[in-house]
Parts: sequence; structure tokens; C-alpha cells
Amino acid sequence: MFKYKEYIETGDYEKALSEIFEAIERDKDNETHYINGALVLSRLGKIEEAERFLQKAISIEQNSFSALYTLGNLYFDNERFTEAKKIYLAAYGLKPEDSDLNFMLAQVFQNLGEATMSVPFFETALKNSPDDVELLFQYGLTLCQLEQYEPAVKLLKKVTKMTDHADAEYNLGLALYMLTEDKSLAIQHFKRASQLKNDHHLANHALKKFKDLE
Repeated sequence: MFKYKEYIETGDYEKALSEIFEAIERDKDNETHYINGALVLSRLGKIEEAERFLQKAISIEQNSFSALYTLGNLYFDNERFTEAKKIYLAAYGLKPEDSDLNFMLAQVFQNLGEATMSVPFFETALKNSPDDVELLFQYGLTLCQLEQYEPAVKLLKKVTKMTDHADAEYNLGLALYMLTEDKSLAIQHFKRASQLKNDHHLANHALKKFKDLE
């Protein structure tokens, strides 16, 4: 393990960065140093410098999945979704079955307003990580958006069985109502969402609205 990784793990990013620069001086063609440098720079809020480090890593090794994926994440975190898509797709050519990458691609398409395009990436991610709560929840939301309520309900139910999740309960209530038009069933889930999170405004609003309909 490189010495600077110890400083990264302890959160001493300035010291880690100093060690990374020294490592680059000794071994300037090792893309790993640039990738780790970018991670440190991004944590220090130096996004442009982090981007340059990752581009340097890719120029050294254009088939570096780690460099491409990390750059895609940098763009995604900074809401540069079109650029993120381009870089993630380049990484996809190297590891098309990678669960995390497929999940990020799905979220990119979601953020670009192309929900339908996200589905095959969600499917691949789910196949490889069937118990990932955040993946299940986000895919469930996407299916609701696409009005595919039956598979959405299955995913959201799985989330609520695995953990206490107010947002999943709320969206499950909506999906079940759209599927069955059963107000009492929907209200059960809105109540559960409100119990889990007292200030869940959407659930509280839905409870009031649905009770008015009864």
C-alpha cells in the first residue's frame, strides 16, 4: 500500500496530497497516483484540479476503469450529467456487468430525463446486487415514474421489509393506490411513513387528502 493511503484513511488530506505529489515525482507514469490525488483533491473541494488529475490518469492508461469511473462520479456529483454519461459509457465498454457502474448510468439517464433508458442498467445492477436498498428504492421510483406500478410495488415492498424507509413507504402507498385504487391500503403506508419520519410532508399531505376522500 502506498504511504499516502494511510493519510487518506485518517482524513489528513493535505499531508496525503503532499505525499502523492512526491510519489508522482518518483513515478510520473503511474495512473494510480493521479486517481488517488483526484480523490483527495475532490474531498478538499478542488474540483477542477481533480478533473485534471483524472484526465492525466486516462491519458496514461486509457483503459483504466478506475480512472474513468472516478471521473464519471466527479461529473455526476457536480451535476454535469451529459459529461458523466459519456465517461460512464466509456467505462461500460470495459466492465459492462459492474453493478455500481450500471447503477450510476441508470441515475444519469434519470437525471437527463431519459427514464426509459435507465431500465436496462437498473436491471443489470439489480441482477448483480439484489439486496442493495438504495438501488431497489431508486429503481422502484423510476418504475413508478414510468407507470409500471406492479414491478415498482415488488421493489418498494422489498425495501420496506429490509429496513425502515419512510420514502419507500410513501411511494409504496402511491403505487398501490395507482394499482388497486384501494385508499385504505395506501393510507396504511402513508401512516407508516409519517410514523418513521414525523415531518414527512408528502406523507402527511397524502394522509389528509386521502382521508378527505373517504
